[in-house]
Amino acid sequence: MLRQDTIAATATPFGMSGIGIIRISGPEALVVARRIFKPSGGKCAWKSHHLYHGDIVSADGHTVFDDVLISCMRKPRSFTGEDVVEINCHGNPIILQSILNHLQELGCRLARPGEFSERAFLNNRFDLSQAEALSAMICAQSAKAYAMGLSQLKGSLSREIEAIRLLLIEALSQVEASIDFTDDTDQEKIPAMPPQIARAGRRLQDLMSSYRSASVYTEGLHVMITGRPNVGKSSLLNALTGKKKAIVTDIPGTTRDLIADTIHIGGIPVRLTDTAGIREPQNEIEREGIALVWETLAEADVVVIMLDVSKPLTAEDKIMIDKNTSGKIIVAVNKIDLPRSWETKSLSGLFPPQTRFLEISAKSGSGLEALKKTILALSVDDETESASGAIMTNLRHKHAVELSLKNIQNAKESIAAGLSAEFAAFDLREALDHLDEITGKKINDEILDKIFSSFCIGK
Repeated sequence: MLRQDTIAATATPFGMSGIGIIRISGPEALVVARRIFKPSGGKCAWKSHHLYHGDIVSADGHTVFDDVLISCMRKPRSFTGEDVVEINCHGNPIILQSILNHLQELGCRLARPGEFSERAFLNNRFDLSQAEALSAMICAQSAKAYAMGLSQLKGSLSREIEAIRLLLIEALSQVEASIDFTDDTDQEKIPAMPPQIARAGRRLQDLMSSYRSASVYTEGLHVMITGRPNVGKSSLLNALTGKKKAIVTDIPGTTRDLIADTIHIGGIPVRLTDTAGIREPQNEIEREGIALVWETLAEADVVVIMLDVSKPLTAEDKIMIDKNTSGKIIVAVNKIDLPRSWETKSLSGLFPPQTRFLEISAKSGSGLEALKKTILALSVDDETESASGAIMTNLRHKHAVELSLKNIQNAKESIAAGLSAEFAAFDLREALDHLDEITGKKINDEILDKIFSSFCIGK
């Protein structure tokens, strides 16, 4: 599906750099390139996938914009599947913008965000899941996230989805075969349970498991630091980030809003949030801050409850303990550099059995490396791949797989209950449709626009 207009955009980030690349794609890409490129050797053969040296000049030949290297990739052997020209010029924004302005004067349109990738998808250069993987690679915050994106770009998820589709198509064909006998009440005509349904369900469950493990690397972790006032929450945030993000004083209630920063632990982005101290609020502002703590604690991947070992446990500590009896909890026993009022082992009966206890000093840094390792241990599963080697990291894909699994379960229940084959056939078709949303075989334009609009300009 070729577009009739020709688009152009800068494909490198804005700012000063040694090289800046302008990408042109569309039916007039080579026509425009010939009008503005003056080869240093006097001739340019315009062979596909070759670089040529020369100047970018105005169409009238009066203005030289830059000394460049230029290449063309003729359709269909290009990123977009259209004729593509790339101009490698010097990376000064003034130069790039001047060339782009002239390209517009010659009939090119500025590309929308993600429009090059959208054209590649529409021209069957890759499917939608691979296009999204490309964007994920560009935005990856860790080496692991990049590697998973590259695997999906190479088609690991696409191949697995297609394999599951084939299982469902085989099952559907068996179920639909029995629909021809709707006038026959013979019990033998009720469809048997095709084994492909169970196999497809298991493989989709594997993908769901891979998402739970892999999303940590792509989406990161949210760690909430909580406790009563003056236990050292702000000091811990400052120590972990290496910055003075939160004010540290002996005055209770200093932190009234959520203070957050992101660090990387083992290549994983971890968003740390310092919260208001839990106590009886002294004013309306503090009341709002404490209410916000209770609202956001449930959203955290890991909760770090801080206790001050230098002072006896208080009613406020007890409130914090009682309200955090589920989820992934780390109890950070702080201020071990001071004389103790109690021993850490005395806390064991107050928390769920899976709770991790660590002794730290936010002031001296003691125990902070162990805290980082514990956060990872609670959150990271090294087995990120499914049995097939495919990995699912995209939330949109996860929702589609969940819906497909629900349809598969409905189909199994319909067959088991001896219902008409039309019920199971309907659900199997729906399951296929949801899988086709992942690869883009069946997707509406509104969702497509939303996906590609989140891409970078020039990609």
